[in-house]
Amino acid sequence: MQSSEYAAGAGQAIVVYVSDDTSDEVDPDTLYGEIAQDAAARLLKGQRLVSMAASPLRHAQSFMGREGSGYETKIAVAVVYSGG
Repeated sequence: MQSSEYAAGAGQAIVVYVSDDTSDEVDPDTLYGEIAQDAAARLLKGQRLVSMAASPLRHAQSFMGREGSGYETKIAVAVVYSGG
């Protein structure tokens, strides 16, 4: 997973986490587990997780006309941290 951090003023930061696109369905346990690990490390530095929002970036196509719309293969999660 890649991440980019942006200063948001008044002691806040926005961190955008982007999952790797492996052409497989995004595993939410892995994705949010890695974000939780980073949030725990940031808490030791005085940064608290304030909010988060997810946005799909890449969507797999359905296979050979099967029902359904496929699945997400890449997701970005924006997290706001305060303090530190």
